Amino acid sequence: MTEVGVTMLPGQVDRWAGKSAAALRRRWERDAVYPFDSIPSTNDFARGLAAAGAPAGSIVVCREQTAGRGRRGRSWSSPAGAGLYLSMLFRPGADILPPLLTIVAGVDLARELNRRFPGLGAAVKWPNDLMAGDRKLGGILAEVTSGGEGEGLLIVGVGINVEAGRLPADVKEAVALDERVGPARLIDVADAAVAGLERRLPTAPDALDAASLDELDRFDWLRNRWVEHRLSDRKPAVGLAAGIAPDGALLLRPRGEALRRVVAGSIEVGGS
Repeated sequence: MTEVGVTMLPGQVDRWAGKSAAALRRRWERDAVYPFDSIPSTNDFARGLAAAGAPAGSIVVCREQTAGRGRRGRSWSSPAGAGLYLSMLFRPGADILPPLLTIVAGVDLARELNRRFPGLGAAVKWPNDLMAGDRKLGGILAEVTSGGEGEGLLIVGVGINVEAGRLPADVKEAVALDERVGPARLIDVADAAVAGLERRLPTAPDALDAASLDELDRFDWLRNRWVEHRLSDRKPAVGLAAGIAPDGALLLRPRGEALRRVVAGSIEVGGS
C-alpha cells in the first residue's frame, strides 16, 4: 500500500475488530483502509485524505468518535464499543446531489443489513436515518467537497448501533443490532456497510429510476405516516408522508392541500 501524504492521527491501529489492517484491505479489496480505536470524526479524516489525493473507495473506520457529527451540525453520539463508525470516499464527478445520495445510501445499507442479519427489519427514514422497528438504528452523513479541476468529491459517513449496553442511557430513541437479532460481530457489520455503500454510490446517480423507486417504497419508513415538517422561519406543516421523489425530496400531502416537495427542515412523526 502506498500511503498518501497526510499526517496520521494518534490512535491509528494495526488491528481492528480482530483483523489486521492488511487483512481489512484484502477483505474489502482496496489499498487504502485506515483503522482507528478512537478518532474525532471519520468524515473529517476522510476529507483530509481526499485533499491529499487518496483514491476513491478509501475507508476510515473506528470504534469511537470523540467529535462525531450528524445532519445540520448536530453531534452524533459515538461511544467506544457501541457501534460501527465508518466513512468512505468517492470521486463520482462534478454533479453530486447529497440529499438524493443519502437516500440511495440508506436503501442500500438497509438492504445489505437485512440480507446479512435476518429479522432485523432495517428501513430508511427520510432524510438520513436507518430505523429498525420504531427506533433509530443508525445515521448517514453525506458531505461534498471539491477536488481539482472541478472534480466533485463525496464523503459518506455511517454510524450503526451494534451493542445496546454501550449506548448512553439517555438515548431512549436508539436501538442496537443485538437488541433485534442478537450479538453481531463488528467486522460483519462493517462488511455490510462497505457492500451497501459500494452498490450505487461510486457512479452517483442523479435521479432514482422506476426500479429504484419501487425498491425505496419497500424501505420507506415514513411512507403513509402523519408527520410534522418544520422549517426555522415557517409555521410547522402537518401532512401524510407520500413517498420520495426521483431527486430524493420527501413528498408531503398536508390535509386538504396539494402535494408538497420537502427538501430541507426537520421531520417528526405525529400530528394527525
